[in-house]
Amino acid sequence: MKKLLLSIVSLMLFFNLLSQDFFEIKSVGNEYSMSTLLSSFRSSDFCGSFFETKRNVIKLNDGSIIELKSKNELTQENISISSDCFLSDSQKPIDYIWSIHPSGRLLKGYDNDKYPSKKEYDQINNQ
Repeated sequence: MKKLLLSIVSLMLFFNLLSQDFFEIKSVGNEYSMSTLLSSFRSSDFCGSFFETKRNVIKLNDGSIIELKSKNELTQENISISSDCFLSDSQKPIDYIWSIHPSGRLLKGYDNDKYPSKKEYDQINNQ
């Protein structure tokens, strides 16, 4: 039994190393499963959402928290992403409302009650 458990743990670690991702799931909320989060984030394009030295924290509508790794972390892990995809650390992250469509696509939107348009969002948050 111990050998079986050790084999399973070893396989999980091995596959985890093979599937290095540009993000880290910090917590799973109450609506989306771990596999749904993994497949949605792995199939999404986050170019323009990575910071140089800090992580970009994404909070989904169900309470899930996912962090996009920094350029420094990606470089250390030999994950190659175009240099055009990185933001300066001084830039404020946009407060999107993130969700996952039943088809598995990751969706982002604005709080229209708080910010009727992106222009108003930019004016309020860039002062």
